[in-house]
Amino acid sequence: MEEKFEITSVDVNSDIHNHTKGSDGRQSSFRFLLRASHQGKNIISIADHDSVRGYKNLEDDLYSVLETIREDKSYDPRKIIQMLENIKILKGTELITTYNGVVIEVLGYNFDVDKMGEEIQKLKETVKQKPDEALYEGFNKIIEEKNITFNKEILEKAYKKIKQEGNGRLLEPFFNELIAYKENLPLLTYTDENGEVKQADTLKLFINKHLYNKQSPLFVDMSKARPSYEDTIDAIHRAGGIALLAHPGRYNDKFPVLDFIDDMIEKGLDGVEVYYPDHSYEFRQTLLEKVREHGIKASGGSDDHHNIKEGIQYEIGRVAIPNIPETAWMQESVQNGLDFIKNSSKMQEALKELKALKEERQAKIKENEELQQLKNTKETSEEKEHE
Repeated sequence: MEEKFEITSVDVNSDIHNHTKGSDGRQSSFRFLLRASHQGKNIISIADHDSVRGYKNLEDDLYSVLETIREDKSYDPRKIIQMLENIKILKGTELITTYNGVVIEVLGYNFDVDKMGEEIQKLKETVKQKPDEALYEGFNKIIEEKNITFNKEILEKAYKKIKQEGNGRLLEPFFNELIAYKENLPLLTYTDENGEVKQADTLKLFINKHLYNKQSPLFVDMSKARPSYEDTIDAIHRAGGIALLAHPGRYNDKFPVLDFIDDMIEKGLDGVEVYYPDHSYEFRQTLLEKVREHGIKASGGSDDHHNIKEGIQYEIGRVAIPNIPETAWMQESVQNGLDFIKNSSKMQEALKELKALKEERQAKIKENEELQQLKNTKETSEEKEHE
């Protein structure tokens, strides 16, 4: 089916859903800033998973850049200054939570960074199980109740490594052992949006179509391992921020999200991420109607991780956010001073030092030009006297 696109002006070139090394992104905070600037973005956000570390990292990154420019005179500070003055950063985070036992994510924006960091820690303290413990318990329950063919020693070995070494994963070992036996394959079937029966033959499909799908025989309830939906929204509000549902289209494989979105909004959401790479035109329009019906905000972002595994569709610049009343809050936020670069004393101090370096170097360049001009004048005069 041919894709449709909104014929709406995009005066504010924004993308407020991106990830850095503050969580699972591959890029430093400053590298993300450079990439966003290269794409012509003027309102962006770092929305790392369960973290606001990306903002402290950005301050540290900028000071490292400042030191490099100070030590190496071949670097010109003017482009960095221009970027920092042109681009605005909304403070963001993406919190992993559960709604009716299903893992979903909620985006938070415009909060106090220190308070949000404290609230994230408090949310972690509400969790009764670690995610790996919940998965281990859930996988063993599936093995027993569904009587599937499975070498449990593989699962035990993977879990033991996590407990002893603090690293490793359970998902891959469980999935790989599950698909190793033909008699287990019927459990992995699913029906796609066109009514065609298919096999979840990749880890990503297994996660989306079965692991977190309440209708699947392979569903694992993660409510004990993640903060509750209500607690998550309350935490964002206590930090002074607003809460928006992240990429609702990605939950269609888990539960009929549109059937529950009214309830999700009524429980405290301030908005919905309408514009997202996976959302079709029709789905965006449906979400926008919900946003307008409830009088809440719309947002959008590319979910950029700068990670090849995510695929090109998640690269920054792949989503256009139209300039409509429902998205105007982003521009209004920065106009009201909610810009991390402006709010951060460290960012402002570094910017001040960059400007001082620029002035110093421009003065030096001017001095050298004047000296060269005097030298040229003297040489010309001497040549005339010699003649």
